Amino acid sequence: MDTISQENEIKYTCQNAMAEFDKGNYPLAKSMFETLWNNSSKNNTYLLNNYGRALRKTNENIIFVEICRELNGNQNIMSNKFVVSTLCWCIYDCYIKNYSPVADKDGFIDFLKRAEFIISNCKQMDANEHYKNPYVLTIKKVVKSYNHRASKNYNEIIKWLSNLNPEELSDEVYRFQDENGKDRELASPKEFYYQHMAKSLEKTGRYKECVEICEKAFNQISKFHYRNDTWIKARMYYSKCMLQNDIENAIKEYRELAYKENYWFMYHKLSQICFRYNKMSEALLYASKAFRCKFEYEKMVNLMSDTALLWQAAGNDVNAEFFFQASAYYRNRQGWPISEELQYAISTFEIDVDKKPDINMIQNISKDYIGDIEGKSERIEGKIDNILPHGGSGFIKPSKGGSNVYFNMKDVLGGKTLVKGDKVDYELLNGKDGRIRAGKIEIRS
Repeated sequence: MDTISQENEIKYTCQNAMAEFDKGNYPLAKSMFETLWNNSSKNNTYLLNNYGRALRKTNENIIFVEICRELNGNQNIMSNKFVVSTLCWCIYDCYIKNYSPVADKDGFIDFLKRAEFIISNCKQMDANEHYKNPYVLTIKKVVKSYNHRASKNYNEIIKWLSNLNPEELSDEVYRFQDENGKDRELASPKEFYYQHMAKSLEKTGRYKECVEICEKAFNQISKFHYRNDTWIKARMYYSKCMLQNDIENAIKEYRELAYKENYWFMYHKLSQICFRYNKMSEALLYASKAFRCKFEYEKMVNLMSDTALLWQAAGNDVNAEFFFQASAYYRNRQGWPISEELQYAISTFEIDVDKKPDINMIQNISKDYIGDIEGKSERIEGKIDNILPHGGSGFIKPSKGGSNVYFNMKDVLGGKTLVKGDKVDYELLNGKDGRIRAGKIEIRS
């Protein structure tokens, strides 16, 4: 058979194989392409690409990867964008998609090399076409893998995310049903980008960039998942505090969010912010509030040692010892390293790291300090912005700006009734539901 006849025969058989592929008869299509490829000169890109597509459909991706590895020196083959695209998908399916940094700790370097091959040989597609190659999926998997490693490298996460153009990322939400038949949603690629970029910029101290990214997130994302709006807002407020611009208002924004959400780690950060600006009593107040939230001792070891240092600064070594002992005990129990500072405290206070701390004592110390300080709360001026229809509560607009504050008429001193426009002063309290509200309200003349 001459060359032209052979090419025509291959083309005809390829067309038949493609017809079977289009009908969903993938095993037969794969078998036909395999026979053609094995009997060919191994230089037909059209045939190879379609063979690769059929191998993907029959979950035999690794065969295509091996074929391409053998043809690595063939520029005609390996410069073909369709062949390379199929190869990238096969590498993603084999080595990226189901990679677990926990199960395969030693394979992380190889995982990254394969991921780098994919993004070097693909490009980010438009939001409506992102599914055509594994570029975005690969970067998402790398970011997730870094986050699941014991030691997170946020600079590397930033580097990988920087390969994405957020303007071209899809904001389409993936909807599915869980094992209980309940409708669920996954965050879009665009929300994923902003969520992880904001976190990484904050963790690496790039506060100005973090604020900018957070602002873009709120401008571009209409619906958030997994409370990402709260976490992004927290990172934005924290970064503003670190930038030292209008620090009082920045602290106020973060404080209002912490009071509203009532998470211990938010109070811890608020305490660290106040310590940074030498607001020692406030730093100890917010550290104490953290211990009045849901108690997560293993995650609180840094909070415990920070609080001990604050008690030392306040001249109360007795209380400091309780918190040093708790931090040392839980660190030792988990086999985590103990800092030189904590080792010094262990030596100074003769702490037994195997002795379980009295958590009730820690929480009572915190409760007492909160009571002492909040009895001297700062009075804030404001104006009644609106009264809710039932007349029993409403919202106060602070004179110095910031979010409106909820109030209840029963908290107005003297049993008076407020109306819209009344000028008042009040204190900020933490309600039973953990949300911030106004208390001890007085009408100003």
